[in-house]
Amino acid sequence: MIFPICFGRNIRTMSTFVSRINRITGKMEWDFRDDEYDFKQEIARSSYADMLHDTERNRLYYEGLKVAIELKRKAGQAVHVLDIGTGTGLLSMMAARLGADTVHACEAFTPMAECAKKIIAENGFTDKITVIPKRSTELKIGPDMPCRANILVTEVFDTELIGEGAISTFTHAHNELLEEGCIVVPSRGTVFIQLVSSELVRRWNQITDFSGPLDLRTPPGILRCGGAPSLHDLQLDQLPEDKFTKLSEPFKVFSFDFTGQSPLLADRTTKSSVEMIVSGSVDAVFMWWDLEMDPEGEITLSCAPHWAHPTPHNMQWRDHWMQAIYYPYSQLTVEKGETINVISKHDEYSLWFDVAKGHLQGGCLDDRPICTCGAHIAYSRSRMGMLSDPARRDTYTRILKQHIKAGESTVLCISDGSLLPLMAARLGAKHVYVIESNFLCTRVMGEFVTVNGLKDRVTILDRSVQDIQAADIPDKIDIVVGEPVFQTAVLPWDAISFWYIAQALGSCLSPGLVCLPRTLTVYALPVEYEHLWKIRANVGVSEGFDISQFDKLIQSNSESVDEVVEPQPLWEYPCRASGPVMPVLTVDGTQPLDSMPLLENVVQLHVDSNQPCNGIALWAEFNFGDDHVISTGPTQPIKIGCKVIWDYYSKQGVHLFYNNTKSSGQLLTNSAIEATVKFDPAHGELCFKFTPHWSNS
Repeated sequence: MIFPICFGRNIRTMSTFVSRINRITGKMEWDFRDDEYDFKQEIARSSYADMLHDTERNRLYYEGLKVAIELKRKAGQAVHVLDIGTGTGLLSMMAARLGADTVHACEAFTPMAECAKKIIAENGFTDKITVIPKRSTELKIGPDMPCRANILVTEVFDTELIGEGAISTFTHAHNELLEEGCIVVPSRGTVFIQLVSSELVRRWNQITDFSGPLDLRTPPGILRCGGAPSLHDLQLDQLPEDKFTKLSEPFKVFSFDFTGQSPLLADRTTKSSVEMIVSGSVDAVFMWWDLEMDPEGEITLSCAPHWAHPTPHNMQWRDHWMQAIYYPYSQLTVEKGETINVISKHDEYSLWFDVAKGHLQGGCLDDRPICTCGAHIAYSRSRMGMLSDPARRDTYTRILKQHIKAGESTVLCISDGSLLPLMAARLGAKHVYVIESNFLCTRVMGEFVTVNGLKDRVTILDRSVQDIQAADIPDKIDIVVGEPVFQTAVLPWDAISFWYIAQALGSCLSPGLVCLPRTLTVYALPVEYEHLWKIRANVGVSEGFDISQFDKLIQSNSESVDEVVEPQPLWEYPCRASGPVMPVLTVDGTQPLDSMPLLENVVQLHVDSNQPCNGIALWAEFNFGDDHVISTGPTQPIKIGCKVIWDYYSKQGVHLFYNNTKSSGQLLTNSAIEATVKFDPAHGELCFKFTPHWSNS
């Protein structure tokens, strides 16, 4: 239920009484939330700032507009520009400065439309630019625009190029809003792909069999499944080249003509004959795209990774457009020199790919691949990889071997979608109970149990811990074990919920219970993020235009909705250690949480005198005893001043210092950062505060 609550005398200040899950206790709670919370979060989390920090994008749009306006002037035409999705109004102001006679800018997101009006006014272009707070598909010639435009400038692209509706946007604009023979910036988009072989990448899409004495098999339905229908977007440039093998050279599969000279089809298939340059299994398709910003294709914006980029030593970092991985429907092994068929397809919003030798038999030629096994829906890409990670499997096997007594131990597994129950059963546990409150994980786990012949040894309890009765677990539990990983977790330490669940089942636990893991330790490391700081940094001036009104809008909303620590997969976002790592909190899960006092630690994080610092990286380590540790953090020793190498399957916690820009010189050096961490076990609340102490030395 939702109850609007009025605070203070201002009846317009409303909050809503909403239910939410406490990620640490795992329980549902009631909380007050500002009625405009979601609205403010949408503003704070918009990608406009990232785009504005993309100086190459801004410069090339400027150059493309300059060419377009000069061509219209040379043709003796007045210049009427339409800017679709104007955002801050930056592209419109470029057009106005370059001499456009009129500019009409539409923006459907009302707060940004209002912000654009203020920015345009402050930069002195109110007489040239008209902001229309509508979608482009709602614009009409007459009421909204006096005439059709002869130049269109727009940025309606995403990592998949067409995922934001570019096809329908351009088609409608040409039909209803643009003159015949208009110039479009950009003029064309081209999609490139490359076939690769990679054990690491394969793990993000498949759960592999266990080799060796455990001999656990993945259900055939999972192995045959087409996988998740969505793309896997990531910073491909950060994937080390020793983690994959290029089976082919990059090649073009689609070209999109945005000029209107040829129709933009919403359903297309291409077939390419591609020669393999090495042998291997076709595990994935890497994808990126380029934009031609002028009619002659002389100004190109490339999103290619460094090995395929036209200027690999002068590349722009961006997070709003990344690269993507697709997983072919068909499993194929190829030989060097062999030629295979690559089938590429798109609909109005999505791309997908398949490979074949000779004629394609079935596959994804007509329809997008969909998940039929449930695993690709139940598990994230990183979770799929984690389940197949050889290092984790080896550590868990050694932990279980040490504690399980064959034919005697009764084990309870608390983790969502874990393979630990199967491992425990194979290692001789008398019986294994599994708590699976997520119905998709329950389905997948049931298939694993069945295909491995363990139905008589593994019992799945498909309900929350609050609904479990004593009769559900007739045997006293000797070992409680978890990875621990939960669907509701966002940050690494949310897995503290493992102990809350275990201790809620006190009547089912034996007096000599072994609880694994035993402790959780949170670590903090001062770092210099190479690029990630840009997502929270002020823009100030972009291409000579004052965008400070945008900074004010973002900051005012961010302050009310942003968490102190947010999750990020740091292997994709390089950083260097600026000082030594420090433990900031340890929780002992062997002690009763309901009687545990408030834990509060104040730790000084030191920044080396020679190292800049613009944020904090945090992670959790789970100690299972006897030097068995599972970490969500670095996978190699940390060296001050050197790049930190992070786990490929976990997200870490990130705290960024606001308004850090490399040009402002606000990075910390020779400083200390006071980290205050409070954990309230009674309410399952974990809070962080970071206070920089500046030094002038």
